[in-house]
Amino acid sequence: MTKLDVYISEECWVCNETRRIVADITPRFPDLDIELRDVEDKWCPSTVFATPTYVLDGRTIYLGNPTREELTQKLKATLQKSSE
Repeated sequence: MTKLDVYISEECWVCNETRRIVADITPRFPDLDIELRDVEDKWCPSTVFATPTYVLDGRTIYLGNPTREELTQKLKATLQKSSE
């Protein structure tokens, strides 16, 4: 299953919007494992150095919040490729 990890922090002033974006897109992608993660988590990869960071299958795809449309297009394209 394709996985999207979205890294946030309590100190991040734009992460409230990140939470809303994730809440909006999650129902659109039932075949995608989407998880909000705290950068303070001991399992946070060393490549995550800012919040929010969107990591799709281990690869950083966005630093900062994308628009919902950008994220939707990226996720659709990724899921389409993985089903081919």
